[in-house]
Amino acid sequence: MSVSEQSRNFCLFFIIGLFIMFIFDLFRGFRKNFKISDWLVDLQDVLFLAISGFMFFRSVVVFNNGELRFYLVFSTFLGIITYSLTLSESCVIIVDVILRLIKSIFAFALKLLKLPYNFAKKNFKKSKIKE
Repeated sequence: MSVSEQSRNFCLFFIIGLFIMFIFDLFRGFRKNFKISDWLVDLQDVLFLAISGFMFFRSVVVFNNGELRFYLVFSTFLGIITYSLTLSESCVIIVDVILRLIKSIFAFALKLLKLPYNFAKKNFKKSKIKE
């Protein structure tokens, strides 16, 4: 394997490390905005582990013909550390704002869907009282 292929793989796995931490921030933002039980948190942890593990090992197979090298693991951890120290706080804020917006849109849509039900329920009570 040439040096240019190795440097390309180093950069690719650095980006994969960044992407793994972005997925972690998505899960973290979801936990922050929605109250979920402990067993769902455990399920999210297992899901994150499965996604990140699949992504890493699939990338090893696709980009490096299945040869796991130390520099690939090192560059992935370097991407994780770089993301954690630089981009994480900004991305958590952005994810938080987006999830709050989605949550408020769903709450508004739910209120709109309940309007006909509440109207019918109110009129049904009035008609029962008259009888």
